[in-house]
Amino acid sequence: MGSNKLTAIDETECSSSSESPENSFLQPSPTKPTITKTYLNKGKFMLIVNGYNFQFKNFNRKKTIKFWSCTNRSCNVILHTNFDDTFIRFSGTVTDHNHLPNPADLELRDLKRSMKTRAATELAPLKEIVDKKCAKLC
Repeated sequence: MGSNKLTAIDETECSSSSESPENSFLQPSPTKPTITKTYLNKGKFMLIVNGYNFQFKNFNRKKTIKFWSCTNRSCNVILHTNFDDTFIRFSGTVTDHNHLPNPADLELRDLKRSMKTRAATELAPLKEIVDKKCAKLC
């Protein structure tokens, strides 16, 4: 049964011969993508990595690594970060998305979130809040 053990190795990571796969698994990749944190509509965190959106799925058993999946349901890319949301690696053999990134999505989410918080804290009519935000963009 010991021969059936599988070890995941990141293809983008440059590892030396003295470095074991278990060690390289927890080390950050030398080519770090840009990670931006934002919120989903329901108040949960979401990561945006190079224009692609990732939502939190689970931890590993030791609770040291977070697993994030692409928000596009047909895409199977999984991201690994440490507990502080620092990039570690992409998971498995599928590291390329099967769709294009949407960099404008972050701006749209932030705009919606700011309008939502203003609507909750101010007594101004909703139309006025939306008109002011849209006027700032144009």
